Amino acid sequence: MSGSQEWPKAYEASGVEDKIYASWEASGAFNPDTRSGEPYSIMMPPPNVTGVLHLGHSLEQSIMDTMIRFQRMRGKKTLLLPGTDHAAIATQAKVEKMLMAEGMKDPRRELGREKLVERIREFAEESKATIINQIRKMGSSADWSRLAYTFDEDRNRAVRELFVRMYNDGLIYRGYRVVNWSVKGQSTASDDEIEHVERPAKIYTFKYSKDFPITIASTRPETKLGDTAVAVHPKDARYKKLIGQTFTVDVGAAKPLEIKIIADESVDPEFGTGALGVTPAHSAIDFAMFEKQKAKGEPINLIPVIGPDGKMTQEAGSEYAGLSVEQAREKFVAWLKKNDLLEKEEEIVQSVGTSDRYGDVIEAIPMTQWWLDMNKVIPSRGKTLRDLMREAVVGEHVRITPDRFAKLYLDRVENLRDWCLSRQLWWGHRIPVWYRADEMHVGTEAPQGDGWEQDPDTLDTWFSSGSWTFSTLGWPDKTNDLKTFHPTSFMQMGYEILYLWMMRMILMSEYALEQIPFKDVYIHGIVRDEHGKKFSKSSGNGIDPLDVIEKYGTDALRISILSGTTPGNDSRFYMEKVENGRNLVNKIWNISRFIISTIEADPIPAKTQTLADKWVLQRLTELTKFVTEKLDAAQFSSASEELREFTWTILADWYLEIAKVEKGKTEILQKVLDTLLRLWHPFLPFVTEYIWGLSSKEGKLITATWPKVEVDGMSVAKFEALRDMVTEMRRLRAEQGVEAAKKVEFVFTTSDEFANTVVENLEWVKRLSNASAFERVDAITEGWPVTALGHISVGLNLAGAVDLEKEKAKIEKELADLETYIVSTEVKLSNVDFTSKAPEQVVRSMSDKLEEAKAKRDALKKRV
Repeated sequence: MSGSQEWPKAYEASGVEDKIYASWEASGAFNPDTRSGEPYSIMMPPPNVTGVLHLGHSLEQSIMDTMIRFQRMRGKKTLLLPGTDHAAIATQAKVEKMLMAEGMKDPRRELGREKLVERIREFAEESKATIINQIRKMGSSADWSRLAYTFDEDRNRAVRELFVRMYNDGLIYRGYRVVNWSVKGQSTASDDEIEHVERPAKIYTFKYSKDFPITIASTRPETKLGDTAVAVHPKDARYKKLIGQTFTVDVGAAKPLEIKIIADESVDPEFGTGALGVTPAHSAIDFAMFEKQKAKGEPINLIPVIGPDGKMTQEAGSEYAGLSVEQAREKFVAWLKKNDLLEKEEEIVQSVGTSDRYGDVIEAIPMTQWWLDMNKVIPSRGKTLRDLMREAVVGEHVRITPDRFAKLYLDRVENLRDWCLSRQLWWGHRIPVWYRADEMHVGTEAPQGDGWEQDPDTLDTWFSSGSWTFSTLGWPDKTNDLKTFHPTSFMQMGYEILYLWMMRMILMSEYALEQIPFKDVYIHGIVRDEHGKKFSKSSGNGIDPLDVIEKYGTDALRISILSGTTPGNDSRFYMEKVENGRNLVNKIWNISRFIISTIEADPIPAKTQTLADKWVLQRLTELTKFVTEKLDAAQFSSASEELREFTWTILADWYLEIAKVEKGKTEILQKVLDTLLRLWHPFLPFVTEYIWGLSSKEGKLITATWPKVEVDGMSVAKFEALRDMVTEMRRLRAEQGVEAAKKVEFVFTTSDEFANTVVENLEWVKRLSNASAFERVDAITEGWPVTALGHISVGLNLAGAVDLEKEKAKIEKELADLETYIVSTEVKLSNVDFTSKAPEQVVRSMSDKLEEAKAKRDALKKRV
C-alpha cells in the first residue's frame, strides 16, 4: 500500500493477526534452514499438557519471542524450537481426578493400565493441540517443523539411551532407601515436588521408658515405634559417656526396641534436649545416619512401621497394625501418658511436606527404587555428576541472570542427595529394564525370548525434561542440528523450577555431551495480580490470555506483561496495563499514518537538515544503542520503556509537531519510521509488520535487519536547549493563567550564538509555545513575568493575554484558601496529642503538603 487514504483509520488487531502469522509461517521466516549467520537457539520450555496456557506462559512466550526476533533481525541463524511436556504425575493426577468426578472411585483399579493410559493419552493430545494454538496466538515465531513432545518416539529413544548409558557407567542403581511417598498418589516424589505447608501441630517431649537416660521430642510420636537410635553431638558433655551404649525398651512395638546412643555432628546441642530419636525407616536425615553407622561398621537397625498404604505395619505391634498414622499417634501418646513418660505437650506451627499434585502429607518410607548416584565417579570423566553440575556454573560457562540465583544453585548442588528416578505411575517413560526369574536386562530395546516382563515403574518426568536441550536436536544421533545449535543460546524459566529443571538439564547435558545445555539463563518471577496475589481459579482472579488477546490484541498483552518485569522478581498484572499497551499500539499506528500522509503530501526532501532533523536522528541513534544493549542483557522492560518514551514524547510531542512547520522532511520521516518499526518489532510484532507492509517496504519486517544510525552529539545539545526553553515558555504561560489557545508575545535575551540557533528554528518554537511573536531584546520590560535558563531569559507580555482584574481576583481567592489550609494544618501539627497518636506516615504527609502549600502561596503573592 502506498496511499494514506488506503490506511484503515483504526488498527483492528483481531482482523489481521492470524493472517500475519500465517504469512510469516508460509514465508519460512521461522525456519533457520532458510538463513545463514551465527547460530542462535532457544529450546522452548515445554508447557504441561494438563490444560491451557496461563499468564505465566504468556510472559515466557513474550520473553522468548522478543529475544528470538531481536537476534533474527541481527542476522543470526535463529531457532526457537517448540514443544510440549507429557508431565507424567501432573497429567495422570488430573485425569484421575476428572474420572473420579465422573463417578469412578479408583480409576487405576477399574480401568487397568492399558485403558487408563489410553484415556490420559486422549486428554493429553487434545490439550496439546489447544496449547499449540495458544502459543501461535502469542505470536511466537517458532519453527513448527521441529515440534517436539517429551513423550514422542524420538524423546523415548533418547531417554532409554540416557538411562542405559548411566546404568552402564554405574551411576544408576537399584537400592532400598527412604523415599518421599504420596499415599494418595501411590507413588514416590522427589524433594523438589514437595510443597511445604504450615499447619498447627503438637510437639511431644518424652522418654522411651522410666529408666532410659535421655529425653527426646517429636511431632511424630507414632514413628518412635520404629526408633533404633538416639543421636547426640559427640562433644555434648551431658551425653558423652552414653555414646556407644545400647538400651532395650518396650514401647508396645512388635518386639522390644534396641536403642543405641550414637554420635553425629549434625545434632545441635542447643536445640531442645540436644538429642534426636533416630527412625531410619521414616526420615531421610535419619536414614543418612543409618548409612553412616553402617559405613563405620557400627550398624543400627531399620524398622518400617508405616506401609505404602499409609497404615501402621505389623512391625509397629499388634495394637497398632492397620491403624492410620493419626490413630496410632493418639494411641501412642495415650500410652506415654498412662506410663507417666510424657513430660511436655506443646502447640506449634509446623511446615509439613505435602504432594504438589495430590495434596496429601508425604510419608518417608523405605522402598526398593531406581536411583541416580550423585557421588559416583564417572569412569570416562574422573568426576562425579555433582562435580559437573558445580563446574558448569562456577566457571560461568552458564551465566545466570540475576546472579543471586547462581549462589542458590551451587548451595543446592552441594546438598543434593541421590535422585530417586522411579515413579509408580502409568503415564510416562517406562524404565528400560526387564526381568525374567533372577535375570535382569537393561537396554534400549526389549530382550529376545519369552518370559520377560518390563519394570512396571516409570521415570521421573524431569529425567526426560532434563535432556530437552539436546534430545530435541536429534541426540543420540550426531545430527547437523545438534552440531549447529547446541549448546543453546538462551533459556528462561521461573525461579520455582530452578532446582526441578535447570539443575537436571545441566546434569544431563554435561553427562551426555560434555557440554553446557545453554549459555545464558534468565530467571523470572511469578505473575501476580495487582494486589500481589497469585492468579488462581480458587481466588477468583484468573485471567485467560486468549480473552485478553481477543479484546485488546496480542501486542497489547505482550507489552503489558513485559512492562515492569525485572529478572528474578515477581511482577504485577492488571487490565489497566493492557489498556495502556493498546493505547501504545494505537499511538504507533496513528504516528505511522501521519508520517506516511506527510511524506505523500510533501514528497520532495529538503536539501539540508535542520537542527530538529539532526536532533531526532541522534536521539534515534541513542535509542538504538540503548535498546540493543538492554535486549542483549535481557532487560526487556527497560528497553520497552525507553522505546515508549521516544515514541510518545520525542517523536509525537516534539518532532512531528515541528514537522508540521518545517517542510521537506521526507527522508528523515522515512528514516525515523523505518527505524522505529524495526526497534519495536520484537515487542510488538503484529502491528509493526502490518504497518511495514502498508508502507510498501520490501520483504517482511520479521527478517529485516536491525537498525544503525549515525551520531551527531552537538545537534542534540543545541536542540535540547531549545526544547528546555519551549518547555519553560509553556510553564510560564500556565503559571500566569494564560489560556492554552491564546497566542501571546514573548521576548528573550541571550548570547549571539544561541540567538542564531533560536532564529534558525523560530517557526517551530513559536508554534510549540503558541507565540504570536518571539523577538530578541536588549532587556526585558520591567514588570513582565520572566523565566530564566542558564543561557537565555524569556519574558512574557501579559498585555491582552489575560484579564488582569479577573486573574487578580482568582489569585486572591486561591491565596485565601491556601491561608486557611496552612493555618488549620499548622494547628493540627502543633497538637502533640494528635502527632503522638497519628501514624507516622500521616504526620509526614501532612508536613510535606504544608510545605507545598507555603511554597505555592509565596509564588502567588509575587503575581498579585
